[in-house]
Amino acid sequence: MFELPSRDSSAKPDYGARVGMAFQGPRPDSASPVAAAASAPALLCGLVAADALMVVGTGLAAESIATRLLRAAPADAALFAGVFNVAVGPLAVLSLMCFYSAGCYRNLRPKTMRRTIGSHAGPLFGAWTAAFLVLVLMLGVTGDLRRLDTAAAGTLWLWYGIGLFGLTALRGLVLRLARDWNLAGGLRQRTLLVGTNDLAFEWLDRLQRAEGAGYQVIGAVSTAADRPPSVAAPPLATARMAGVPVLGGVAGLVEQVRKNRIDLVVVALPWSAEAEITDILERLRVLAVDVRLLPHRLIARTAGLSVDATAGIPLLGVIHHPLAGWRGVLKRSEDLLVGGAALAALAPVLLLAAAAIKLESPGPVLFRQKRFGFNNEEFEIWKFRTMHTDRGDQSGAQRTVRNDPRVTRVGRFLRRTSIDELPQLFNVLRGDMSIVGPRPHPVAMKAGDVLYHEAVENYACRHRVRPGITGWAQVNGLRGEIDNLHTAARRVEHDLYYVDNWSLGLDAEIMVRTALLLFWDRNAY
Repeated sequence: MFELPSRDSSAKPDYGARVGMAFQGPRPDSASPVAAAASAPALLCGLVAADALMVVGTGLAAESIATRLLRAAPADAALFAGVFNVAVGPLAVLSLMCFYSAGCYRNLRPKTMRRTIGSHAGPLFGAWTAAFLVLVLMLGVTGDLRRLDTAAAGTLWLWYGIGLFGLTALRGLVLRLARDWNLAGGLRQRTLLVGTNDLAFEWLDRLQRAEGAGYQVIGAVSTAADRPPSVAAPPLATARMAGVPVLGGVAGLVEQVRKNRIDLVVVALPWSAEAEITDILERLRVLAVDVRLLPHRLIARTAGLSVDATAGIPLLGVIHHPLAGWRGVLKRSEDLLVGGAALAALAPVLLLAAAAIKLESPGPVLFRQKRFGFNNEEFEIWKFRTMHTDRGDQSGAQRTVRNDPRVTRVGRFLRRTSIDELPQLFNVLRGDMSIVGPRPHPVAMKAGDVLYHEAVENYACRHRVRPGITGWAQVNGLRGEIDNLHTAARRVEHDLYYVDNWSLGLDAEIMVRTALLLFWDRNAY
């Protein structure tokens, strides 16, 4: 009798510990037919159609609101109606193109709603704004925009606002329905696992503990590479592995794929079994099915894998520059444009702040401090001085706490409103920092009683992009004092999420949320 695999990682791998013999549940041959699962493409097509209808519907809603509630003159309504008839088609097409480019049609099998909707909100905002601005540019070129007076032009921008709200609400509703559908199995790929070894069992075990995973494992297929030559194969018709039935050997692989309407085959064999993997791939090549190789554990722990071909030879990419090529150009252009505009607009505020600091207490206006920056290199950050000169901590080892006696009265106001951070705009223009990115920490900063960069795993990975004046962690309630390792780890987790998921839309969302937080962020002190 074979027993179920043990989860004790110290146990010696053994074929008998991988496949369990049990007469639990119906045998695969007698299982009742399962209705074909609805595919993700059906949901995608529905979402695309709903987005197009929302663009049209919100335009009509804007016209109705302006005419009835805002009491726009009939002439203004007629002007907007004429522009609407010209613009609605191009805007619908532009919007769908921008949504696709921004990734709004990816990740339709959500695991957690808050993170998934959050990952869609930024790209959606950026894509809709871009599409609308292109439309306004087109109307300006064709002369249609010049025909609109103030009221009719206001209705056009009302369309933008209502459209943004409607599209965001629609996305939240669709993702919620998709999550429920996914948990019920409707969006899961019917999967067949090739292999009954430790690697296969570990994958199954993790899959079963991951709520909302996009796979429905129908069964497993045993291979000769799963057991030593001295161990005889068990009667596979009654074998189970981690609750999944073993449906036979490789000889019946093609039949099982056809009979069970398999969408995906996962091959969980050691890459040293080259001959058997080649044989399996040759068998599956004649079927309309996706095939994936489960990688070695070392590679499996690496995020962001990719495959490039050089001279016809594939290369497996395991670490990537997050802002390479045009992404880096876009990011730097954003920093220069936003940073320059912010400096010009906020120059009076900077002058007033400098004067207030100089009048209240002796010492320099600016505070300079060494911090970790891009590529883990140190740079000198600029801030308005908010502490008494004789009580400040140049190293950053002493944390600033709420009601810190070292902070001056003017400094308390500057910290509360984040005006003390504004000189960092010069760091942005110099190229030391970005407008948005992981916050730079002092080199001697501690989490608890341990240096921050030594206490938290993967801390240095956040320095793969330039540090920012504001960041994803700060707008998610992780600003202020870091007094324990748990808070430190959560902040780094949010920073790494930003590094791995950067987009212009995400930057726009962070900047908007930062502006709103200036008025009620309790963690600013």
